[in-house]
Amino acid sequence: MNTIQGIGGLEPSMIKKNNNVPVNHERHGLQANELNDKTKKSMLTRIISAIVLVAIVVPSMILGDYIYFALMTIAIGFASYEILGCAGKRTFFIYIVYVIFVALIAYWPLFKGLIVDIGSFSKIDPYFRSIYLPITIVIAGFFLLFWLTVIYKDFSVVDASFLVAMGILIGLGFQCLFYLRYMPMTYLTGDAPKEAMHFTVDNTIYPSLLLLFVIVSAIMTDTGAYFVGVFFGKHKMNERISPNKTWEGFWGGIVVSFVITSVIGLTFAFCNAPILVVLDKNHWYNILVLSFLTPFFATLGDFVFSSIKRYWGIKDYGKLIPGHGGVLDRLDSIFFAAIVSSIFIFIVTTGITPTGELSWKDILV
Repeated sequence: MNTIQGIGGLEPSMIKKNNNVPVNHERHGLQANELNDKTKKSMLTRIISAIVLVAIVVPSMILGDYIYFALMTIAIGFASYEILGCAGKRTFFIYIVYVIFVALIAYWPLFKGLIVDIGSFSKIDPYFRSIYLPITIVIAGFFLLFWLTVIYKDFSVVDASFLVAMGILIGLGFQCLFYLRYMPMTYLTGDAPKEAMHFTVDNTIYPSLLLLFVIVSAIMTDTGAYFVGVFFGKHKMNERISPNKTWEGFWGGIVVSFVITSVIGLTFAFCNAPILVVLDKNHWYNILVLSFLTPFFATLGDFVFSSIKRYWGIKDYGKLIPGHGGVLDRLDSIFFAAIVSSIFIFIVTTGITPTGELSWKDILV
């Protein structure tokens, strides 16, 4: 006799709840999850923090020049502090050494330009027309950080290797965020002047559209993945790295980001107000390629930084942004999106050829 037959002929998947009313917990197809009070509160906190963050960051991106530069400099300071916190190496001396290392990589196009022509320095944007991986700075940082293994007995080779790798990644990520904001200043279309000024001068937001486009793509990837995962997520991706991420959320983020950014880019292009000269209606395929690449690399960035947190046994990189964590908790996907977008834009605007304006060797010095 089957003792699991249930009551009144109900299947084993049927259970009783309140006044003996059977509830079926088997789900078929795509159905919304029930949200508990903790999840609802967390979601509300994230939304409020995001609104405040947008109110601070977006105006600085639109105004550009020193205002945007100052905000990114503050972010570099916090990001360096958070990375050192992962390895538990937040001493004053190590912090100073590390933040200089990261800042030099992020500012390298500016420093390289000033060394050549310091007398003409008045605005920041002319110096960020290319992206570079400064090998000299990387090597110097490598030797300096590994010297710390000699100076500090609790500073291991693992610590030095981790900090070098993350310093390069974070520094290059910030450099690309500078590039995406400042490079379009000389690539405007239509009747706009070749040397476009800023929103407060020429009353134009064109120079900031490329950066906004990439950041929106990364944010929509994260947001789409979060909400689709919360409401419909059933199948875990990799619980070892991120126990809450699901395949439904992954594809939801990709689709949401691709659709939104494609619509934005194509709308600007076919209204004769392209985000960039290589993203106009004659180059509509570039918009689709960029909209497709960015969410995939944004997701990769999210996973890379999540795996780092799991390795060091921390929940968030910091507590600066309620509901989101630290600066790196918000910039993880944006860094990867900015890097791949910068490389793509650099290639299509400059042309990497042996006889072109720039060659690969110009990126690596």
